[in-house]
Amino acid sequence: MRNLSISIVLRILLIISFALVAFMQVKDTQLSDMFLNDEISFEYYKENEINTSVYGFIFVILTLINSWYTNYLSKKRNNGRILMREIVIPEMNLNDDEREAEITGKSAKAAFSVIIIATFIVLAFFALVIPYLDNPLPYSVFTIAALPIIGLLTYYITYRVLYLR
Repeated sequence: MRNLSISIVLRILLIISFALVAFMQVKDTQLSDMFLNDEISFEYYKENEINTSVYGFIFVILTLINSWYTNYLSKKRNNGRILMREIVIPEMNLNDDEREAEITGKSAKAAFSVIIIATFIVLAFFALVIPYLDNPLPYSVFTIAALPIIGLLTYYITYRVLYLR
């Protein structure tokens, strides 16, 4: 259960950091476009310039930590061998225990169902809100990033509830 918690938290942090990188790059591009169109002065541009390399560095560090932890878990479970199916989805418990396999299946099914429903809700909400936003692109980055986070949290909560029964 501890490995699953660490894996879920690392993946959520990775998704958030990627969304921040994309958001900051969008904002920096908008600022550059405003400067090129003479809407803002050079001084204002320099004062508000966004350093996207910091966010990119955090993303790279979290990617390396995620990769290392996934490989570590895979090697630990399989006597030093790395299985590709565990690298793709490390949250899956691929042990021979039938109860854990059933719990994993139910959790994945619940997460998939919630992602489908959340996608419909987010798209409907975004379609209603877009006319009222000046620039919807930065907000769409976080909206898209929220979908896998919702799925991961649903998977974790369902797994934990079923496992503790």
